[in-house]
Amino acid sequence: MAGLLVVRVHLDWTGPGHYDRDRSLPCRVCTTNTKMRDGKGAACHQSCAEDEIARELLGTGQALIADERVPTPATVAGGRLATAGGPQ
Repeated sequence: MAGLLVVRVHLDWTGPGHYDRDRSLPCRVCTTNTKMRDGKGAACHQSCAEDEIARELLGTGQALIADERVPTPATVAGGRLATAGGPQ
């Protein structure tokens, strides 16, 4: 059974450190000029930063889902982990 993993990220960039009114530089993600700055001061659109973080979280989530060491609901029976040999 396949699952759907949805990741939404919204950053609060209302602080003055996220805007440089004097200089427009190429965004580090899409290379379109912007006056917006990320937390490290690099030119970056808020939407580009949100998409970048969402992609990272999605990749991590998919890796955890694919990792057989992480128990799925089907492998947990009555609060105990079901084993390959059946209930013990």
